[in-house]
Amino acid sequence: MSNKLQHLSPILWTKNLDETISFYVDVLGFKTRSNFPGFASLYRDDVELMMIVPTLEEGEEFPKASLTGSIYIFTENVDDLWGQVKDRAMVKSAIADRQYLMRDFSIFDNNGYELAFGQDISGA
Repeated sequence: MSNKLQHLSPILWTKNLDETISFYVDVLGFKTRSNFPGFASLYRDDVELMMIVPTLEEGEEFPKASLTGSIYIFTENVDDLWGQVKDRAMVKSAIADRQYLMRDFSIFDNNGYELAFGQDISGA
């Protein structure tokens, strides 16, 4: 019996699904795989993220987006992607070569989630 893990697809909360879909499609080049009331699956190449508008109890306020880290997405040409998004999203860290042998940058999506995009520069 195989226990192979196939892929990771985080489910992130959003208050405004249409705005989120627009950000991922228009700014980052994602496509919509499925879009149901209150839910969307977005993908680009081998990366998939799911977005959901959570069901809140009466009187419960929508929480601020929180993630104790960032979503790190590996890419083949990080400089091209940087050129496409740097003026269209809130930048957290500009593109640079890092000590951990990655060339990367990070932005915030429209919900406040940090997305990092990086390319291996180790030469391995």
